[in-house]
Amino acid sequence: MSEPVHRRALACGEALIDEFPGRRMVAGAPLHVAAHLASLGWEAGVVARLGDDADGRAIRERLEQAGVGTSLLEVDPVLPTGTVAVTLDPQGSPTFEIRGPAAWDALTGPAAPPPHDVLYFGSLALRDPRCRAAVERLLAAGAVRLVDANLRPPDYDAGRVRFCVTHADVFKMSSGELPEVTGLLKVAADPRALFPLGPEWVCLTRGAAGAELHHRDGGRWEVPGEPVAVVDTVGAGDAFLAGLIDGLMATGDGAVALRRAQQAATAIVRQRGGFPEREPRRRLLPS
Repeated sequence: MSEPVHRRALACGEALIDEFPGRRMVAGAPLHVAAHLASLGWEAGVVARLGDDADGRAIRERLEQAGVGTSLLEVDPVLPTGTVAVTLDPQGSPTFEIRGPAAWDALTGPAAPPPHDVLYFGSLALRDPRCRAAVERLLAAGAVRLVDANLRPPDYDAGRVRFCVTHADVFKMSSGELPEVTGLLKVAADPRALFPLGPEWVCLTRGAAGAELHHRDGGRWEVPGEPVAVVDTVGAGDAFLAGLIDGLMATGDGAVALRRAQQAATAIVRQRGGFPEREPRRRLLPS
């Protein structure tokens, strides 16, 4: 029997605490993506900056529990760990107030990152020039670039959206983000209109209505939504994206990858929080 393929990922950007009415949870898209990849057997590490405070220690502990490498976490002596006020509408859809400045804005990043096959980041990693510079240095490593629009007003603009799209090999956005992304880039309101800017794959998620995946050579795949009793939608897109890249890296088959992504998202909305409940298959990036 052949040995399983050993895949490695780094997720860069925001590390924070979501503050819901009556509860606080470790969160941040890079953390969620890394944790889901770890649960799928990847070596996953997070490149982020924490405050020297209880919230920062809680984030480190939660990542270690999820099997995510923490050797690239930085500690800021002044800025606090990031926090986000989250409110939910009657349908459970979240609205975010992302406070700043926060420690993750001041990320430096490693001078020599460990080898990795995939690099993840989203638009929030670009809101401060320091964190953006760290992303740019990581991009030079030549890994597959996995990018989520993850638009959070007011922390994006046309320049940041263009950076995300032009530096992506795999780019994901929601149906709600599609008109904003294409409008800012002044292209047709169609996922395929992004291909001339650089991505090989563009994925459009539609929440309960499913998702579609496009390849720049003309391939198109679609998956319907699954009936599910939703407990919490926070982190569903991050779980989806981890499942998608796992499928693409394992098979290169858009249909397989999209099914894996949808299964991951369906599982996460049945629980509280964006971290997977299943245990990781292995521990990740060594110190």
